[in-house]
Amino acid sequence: MATVRERSPGVWEIRVFTGRDANGRPTQVSKTVRGTKRDAKRVAAQLESQPTSTAAGRTVSDVLDAWRDVNDGVWSAASKRDYASRAAFVAEDPIGRVAIARLSVADVERWHSRMRRLHVGESAIRCRHAALRAALAQAVRWGWVGTNVAAAARLRHGKRHPRESMTVDDVRAVIAAAESIDPAAGLALRLAAIAGARRSEI
Repeated sequence: MATVRERSPGVWEIRVFTGRDANGRPTQVSKTVRGTKRDAKRVAAQLESQPTSTAAGRTVSDVLDAWRDVNDGVWSAASKRDYASRAAFVAEDPIGRVAIARLSVADVERWHSRMRRLHVGESAIRCRHAALRAALAQAVRWGWVGTNVAAAARLRHGKRHPRESMTVDDVRAVIAAAESIDPAAGLALRLAAIAGARRSEI
């Protein structure tokens, strides 16, 4: 039996009972629909007619494992290493133990806040969020969940502190020190100071 609830004007939340997990607790799939109540009821009927989802009892950590298992054969060695690390960080957080049928946008955004309180860098937060979003996208394709809540979550950006620059005297002192060790090093730093080029560009 599906339940249809209007969360905000024109935005409907549909929940469908999908069975029970290993502990006997009921599980469900949720989907967000934009449109009229008739649109929402039509989607609810489609969900009710689908075979029982295999999402019962699966957690966010389980979804990450399944996502990696499917893609390990096509990822490069570097990608496998990076995604394994990101998935591990997600799984270690309390969000990793949340059942995907109950995972909400609020859960994802609270996870972002927890990472910032732990002083996780903005780049790392974006990478971990991207891993979760990709894993949930696969879960949607497999019919485990109806909505990718990570895609709907708002990924805010922390405040960036402006970078400090060296004074002219400091730059000249560094170049002079480099030239005393290796003339080529002094030349490289002089070019960097004039062109504003990165180390790899030099």
